[in-house]
Amino acid sequence: MEVQLSRRSGIPPVRVHWGGIAIAIIAAVLLGGVSGAVGRHYLNASVARPLPGATRVQAQPVPTVGPGTDVTPAALPDHILIQVPFTTQAPLNNWSQHQESCEAANLTMLDVVINSTTADNMIRQIDAWKPQPDLNDTMLGQLAQQHFGYTYRILPNDPKVIAEQLAAGRPLLAEVRTHGLGNSHYPGYTNHYEQDGWSVPHFVTIIGYDSSGVWLNDPGISWGRGYHISYAQLTHAIDDLDQHHPALSQGQVLLLIAPEAKPRVRVGTI
Repeated sequence: MEVQLSRRSGIPPVRVHWGGIAIAIIAAVLLGGVSGAVGRHYLNASVARPLPGATRVQAQPVPTVGPGTDVTPAALPDHILIQVPFTTQAPLNNWSQHQESCEAANLTMLDVVINSTTADNMIRQIDAWKPQPDLNDTMLGQLAQQHFGYTYRILPNDPKVIAEQLAAGRPLLAEVRTHGLGNSHYPGYTNHYEQDGWSVPHFVTIIGYDSSGVWLNDPGISWGRGYHISYAQLTHAIDDLDQHHPALSQGQVLLLIAPEAKPRVRVGTI
């Protein structure tokens, strides 16, 4: 995973190699609760080209004690764009078998270097762990904690929180409703706007921000990678989920999933 920081000060891009596992969770489209209801325009999965960007930062694990959400650089950059692995939830274009695989695709992109066969196998495994077809934020965090050893936090949907977390190298998940994102490329957006079966529960990952809004990875639709929306549109998409799917609603929140920092053990003297 790569993280890009851009500053108006004109500092040239600096690249640093990420070692070990990626700590980002990428959102894949959630076709939750509606299996095969409508045909959707998906991007057949392959290794995604890097998004244009600038600098990388070292991601910071979440502490085991305390809120773990206030690790902030001395000065937040004016915008950030994070490079993350990418797969659709049907890596082999086998959509009929992966209508409910959004959460599995998220965790797959967290844990592996993506290729179609590896991603498909891992998505199938994670699907088998899910307690129900559609998960809310807390349930997805618990799944990551139980099977991957990550920790999670439920954070308020706020531009400052988004900036702090992304500047610390931590992408954020948002559970929304598809048409609420305002992406007109969604099938049925024009003539079936927000109708059940066309607009469905959905997870996206916030991979960047600037003064006007956020960049999303929405890999369930061909035009969803690096898609930019305003902060107001993001808020609306979360409200849209809360209104139409109250069983999944947790309010105006975002989900942080990241490795947990190892507590320091102080060795005493005898």
